Amino acid sequence: MTGAPAPYSMVNDNTMMLLFILNIVGISYVFLMNGASIIERIKCIFYYESKSTPFNDRTHITWICNLLLYAQTIFYSVIVAIGYLQESKGLVLGNNAIPASATFAALFTGVLLLKKAGYAIVNNIMFTKAIAQEWDNLYFFTIKLTGFALAPAVTAILFIPGLSFIYVEIYLTIVLIAYLYTVFRGLINIIFAKKSNCLDIFLYLCALEFLPIAMVWKSVLQLNEFITIKI
Repeated sequence: MTGAPAPYSMVNDNTMMLLFILNIVGISYVFLMNGASIIERIKCIFYYESKSTPFNDRTHITWICNLLLYAQTIFYSVIVAIGYLQESKGLVLGNNAIPASATFAALFTGVLLLKKAGYAIVNNIMFTKAIAQEWDNLYFFTIKLTGFALAPAVTAILFIPGLSFIYVEIYLTIVLIAYLYTVFRGLINIIFAKKSNCLDIFLYLCALEFLPIAMVWKSVLQLNEFITIKI
């Protein structure tokens, strides 16, 4: 007589843990190769001057390091999404854990690509090429930094299963506020440097930031329902 199978846990998923270890190795490589550039870019976010060029040869990050930084943000977003759905929406995963994780990864990758296309189209139409490029550098570097900000939440989800998820949600709220603050600050310093109209900034954020975030949230919930039905 066999009992009911143990509920799915990411920390017991060999594939997930292997990816987690590979991510740590990859980010170690990133800091070994471009650590100084990353630190310089972080400084530029908080000490930006309108006449400066904070994203230049001094702050160059290689394409493979950029790819690893994006991969970290996507991977950690997958873990946070699954952890939230398991704790708050009753998501149950078993043999379909890897396909479900891959689906979430594809969703977040698609959103990232759409953001790149959307911002490129809008900014190149509304602003000069130099301003559009400067904003592109700052905005997508902020997304890469979000991966590091998610690390404590990911660690808690993976290795502290008994922790109340409310603490993770509070931390994620703080991360979201910090992310939006960084984006807002960047808009004032780059996009709307000559005329900081709060209404224009709000409408810009609604179209290119708040709406996509809401759509991603809705998509995550819809995927949860689809996975639940498939089980």
